[in-house]
Amino acid sequence: MGSRSLSRMLIGIAAFLLFVLSAPPGGGEPRPPGIRVELDPQKPLWLHVTLWPDAQSHITIYKSRLPWGNIHSMILVAVLPDGEALKKELIIDDPRPAEIRLNPKESVSGEINLETLFRDLRRALKVSDVHLFWAYEAPKELGIARWSGGWVLIPKRH
Repeated sequence: MGSRSLSRMLIGIAAFLLFVLSAPPGGGEPRPPGIRVELDPQKPLWLHVTLWPDAQSHITIYKSRLPWGNIHSMILVAVLPDGEALKKELIIDDPRPAEIRLNPKESVSGEINLETLFRDLRRALKVSDVHLFWAYEAPKELGIARWSGGWVLIPKRH
């Protein structure tokens, strides 16, 4: 190996180490306050929801106010490509008044079973993709936007 190749290799290794050692703990950039909603890779018809509060001190809120804490905490609408909405099950959810305490900058995650809400979801996915639209009204204590929303594509399954 020539001295030029060796120099390039050492510079590459040094740059890589500098990058790795300068990354914040936990990998990646610090997460801004807010919410992320995505399909759970381990459970294909479940949503995985993560909240990043922007509280400067400890906060205590009812678990039922979290997106997964009550079936009615988050607005979810499943739509076929032709615009037809899947029927949402009418479920009575009467959670206990349990509270959760979060430390400053601590994230919290939970899951939502989409098959519980949309009985025809599995059948619809045999025919086409399903578009899932969501909206969440965050409690003031979380310090994030009052309303957040988005779209998740649930791909067709055979």
